[in-house]
Amino acid sequence: MSGSCPEIRSLPLRLARLEPLRSGPLTAYCSLLTLLLWLILARPASAQIPYDSVPADTTQPPRDSVDQTELFLKAQTANQVRLPVLPTIGNDGPLPAYSRIVITRDSIEWTNVETLSDLLQKVPGVYLWRGGWFGRYQPPNFRARGPTSVEYLLDGLPFVPMGPDSVGVDPTIFALSMLSRVEIERWPEGLRVRLYTRRVDRKATVSRIGISAGDDDIARYIGALERRYKNGLGFGIDAERFSSPTATGSSSDFDMNSLWLQAGYVPNTKFGIQAQLLQNTPDRKAYVDNNNDTLDQKLYGTRRDAQLRLYWRKQTDELGPRVDLLLGATTWDGSGVNETMRQGGVVAEWRTPTFQLGARAFNRSRWTPWDLSANAGWAPNRWFTASGEAGYQKHDLDRHSQWVGGRAGIHLPYGVDLTGVVRTGSIVAAPTILKDEAQDFTDWQGLVGWEQKWIGLELGYGRTAAFRPFAYQPFLPTVDSIAPSGETEWVTVNWRLTPLQWFTLDGWYSNPRGRAPEGLPPTHSLSSATIRSKFLRSFPSGIFDFKLQGTMEAWGDGVIGRDASGTPIPLRGATFFRSLIEVQLDRFTIYWDRVNLRANQQTYVPGFLIPKFGSTFGVRWEFSN
Repeated sequence: MSGSCPEIRSLPLRLARLEPLRSGPLTAYCSLLTLLLWLILARPASAQIPYDSVPADTTQPPRDSVDQTELFLKAQTANQVRLPVLPTIGNDGPLPAYSRIVITRDSIEWTNVETLSDLLQKVPGVYLWRGGWFGRYQPPNFRARGPTSVEYLLDGLPFVPMGPDSVGVDPTIFALSMLSRVEIERWPEGLRVRLYTRRVDRKATVSRIGISAGDDDIARYIGALERRYKNGLGFGIDAERFSSPTATGSSSDFDMNSLWLQAGYVPNTKFGIQAQLLQNTPDRKAYVDNNNDTLDQKLYGTRRDAQLRLYWRKQTDELGPRVDLLLGATTWDGSGVNETMRQGGVVAEWRTPTFQLGARAFNRSRWTPWDLSANAGWAPNRWFTASGEAGYQKHDLDRHSQWVGGRAGIHLPYGVDLTGVVRTGSIVAAPTILKDEAQDFTDWQGLVGWEQKWIGLELGYGRTAAFRPFAYQPFLPTVDSIAPSGETEWVTVNWRLTPLQWFTLDGWYSNPRGRAPEGLPPTHSLSSATIRSKFLRSFPSGIFDFKLQGTMEAWGDGVIGRDASGTPIPLRGATFFRSLIEVQLDRFTIYWDRVNLRANQQTYVPGFLIPKFGSTFGVRWEFSN
């Protein structure tokens, strides 16, 4: 090891002199590994300094008016006291198996994701239009529906497109450090992503700091403070600064400041009121390649989403009736666009141990004045589950969207589940585009799953109707349009193999039968191998956690879209590798994430190169005061 990592030999001397470690892919790895070994193997300070070398006047313990032990025990006691918080909103249920993917805060921190776009790849068939290095535009495409294939809700309130991109929401605008939970609801033709901000349910004050860096001076800084009191009052503040200078092309800088403020009063489990503000200020320069061609548009501005929520329920548990009143205002100012949208609505729900019924009614100041929906779920026993929803939307210029959808699932012995999903109606995909008309659709999918401790398998087969997708507006200089798709049949496989408790193989495969529609490639797959262990023999308290993961993403030749003259733009088949090393000591985490390990010259979108061996590394620390 000493021959390949010179940092290890000189670490004691460099630490004593407070000299910084050199940067670079190899030395960054060595530095992280060395720091870990130094923390684990270094002798206690009392063993390193002879007692007789300490001056006589320092051998007595200093007098301190603050009892640190008492403060520590007080914080530990406060951390065990649970306080009521507002419950999550909109998580309909019960739902049949494989209808929803739930990603908790722990899973977010223990997976190789830098953005919400990365997180969406947990769904089989999601293809990301990666516009280069981290910070660039990374919109998902699911089932060839383009930017309208995913809808977002933030704490129960619809998160609609605003600003220059009036078709789809840019997922990279969300700071993952501000989210506590992500739920991805799967339909045959689209995804519904529910995002939930942080909620502290402990009496102890919670603080977080995070610092990360990487190649080409990429940097991220995170700071947060949250507190709740026994009288029901509480507040939260989270700020993040992300900078990603040009890594490929001649110009592609990105910079964003994010701020989350929250204040609330939740005296008990039956009532609560909460106000919050989410502000994002993206500054994304136009992507200019080495030939001085502009491949995507620049973006600069500020988006503010303010929300007020009033909550009431009759019983102290999750059963019985509950009502949420939501008010929101969204503004965008920048890139020559200044617009405001206000919305408000009511979410009502009634639950029993086996049945759930809900209804929503929202009014917006523009684009979609009325948004109404109802849903129900029924699970009379462990063997059968059914759910359904119906929706109606009235858009500007007397346009309408209306649909019904249903699911049914049967749980069989030996861990086998059968689930069927169907959705039909007509929908205006982009209400903000006044020329967009409703499209009729009937989509369905069948799933067969088998889940055991050491193996998991999900097989899916479905069909989506013909559709006219929109192009991704930031990419218009490169991809001017995406051709309409016909009826398409889809085959998906989602699998997991755990031969050992500390070793897991998992992945998914998605492929359209026949001719692949434009906008995503055929034979798309994502596979990973993960080693994760707590080394309980060395750390019986469970304070230590280690993860090593390698990921491979591959696809075949396809067509990404068309240029301004209508000529198809080929998307070449490619294979990308990515790695993650993560170590956790209690609530202190250190990680190293590296992409494009094969120095691949292929791209997700033609023209937008992915950096060779691009890496980010950093630390996160969450603690209670």
